[in-house]
Amino acid sequence: KRGRVRLHSPDPDYAHKAHDLQRILALARAYPQRITLLYGDELSFYRQPTLADRLYPVGVEPTVDLSHRANTRYRLAGALDAVTGRVTITSSHTIGRAKLADFLEQVRAVYPERWLFLVWDNWPVHAHPDVLAVAQQLHIHLLWLPTYAPWLNPIEKLWRLVKQTVLHQHTRADDWDGLKAAVQTCLDAYEHGSTDLLRYVGLLPN
Repeated sequence: KRGRVRLHSPDPDYAHKAHDLQRILALARAYPQRITLLYGDELSFYRQPTLADRLYPVGVEPTVDLSHRANTRYRLAGALDAVTGRVTITSSHTIGRAKLADFLEQVRAVYPERWLFLVWDNWPVHAHPDVLAVAQQLHIHLLWLPTYAPWLNPIEKLWRLVKQTVLHQHTRADDWDGLKAAVQTCLDAYEHGSTDLLRYVGLLPN
């Protein structure tokens, strides 16, 4: 079997925070027209392809071509609707407090007149006073994940899907705009929600 790394969250409030997440998720499922729960996170990707397992004919070496250009980085900020599977995305070369504030405004515009909850991890920029002030102004309630507990954030599996379908072993190292467009096209498929995506990330109730 292939080895897997494991990390135990050191957060002393792990059980309390995890319980709060489940409680709000249950409310969002019970009152989908009034309450929305979003799982938020950021993704970085680069010009150069990443390696992964792929099927190749016997005797053919599974190589990928790198670019001689700088390994440019691009960033996404996203939110996954826990009930509908709708994905809201903003992108930029950098994601800082100003871009996160714009992202919060974008999210609120998508879900007007709702009780809106956004799950975020403990990246310090998420808790910057400027970002917190915008969230409060927009009446977006922030829910904090336990420290080092990405397994409680289903959008992480969406990023895994993007990596598997677009970024691993890609052939666009010298087509930076084409690579960004391919990532955007992959995410646009969930712009209006998706039960398949909910099933993939583990959010469809049994």
